Amino acid sequence: MSFLKNEGETYRIVGVIGSFGFTTAGAIAGGYFIGTYLDKKLNTYPWLMLVFMMLGIVASFIEFFKVVKKLLGEQKKKP
Repeated sequence: MSFLKNEGETYRIVGVIGSFGFTTAGAIAGGYFIGTYLDKKLNTYPWLMLVFMMLGIVASFIEFFKVVKKLLGEQKKKP
């Protein structure tokens, strides 16, 4: 990438952006397990599972956009 000065910075940014998949998978899995547990306790299958999975997806995208905004801010500050 031509806008980056050193190779180490490139790898750091790729690693941070690449972690989005793990963040999303963890949030969806967490929503699934919490929702399934509550569905069994409250006899509401599959509604709470779906709600918590959607909340996990939304939360992971919000976190992703925060990270991207932070990385773009760091790039603008460098000379």
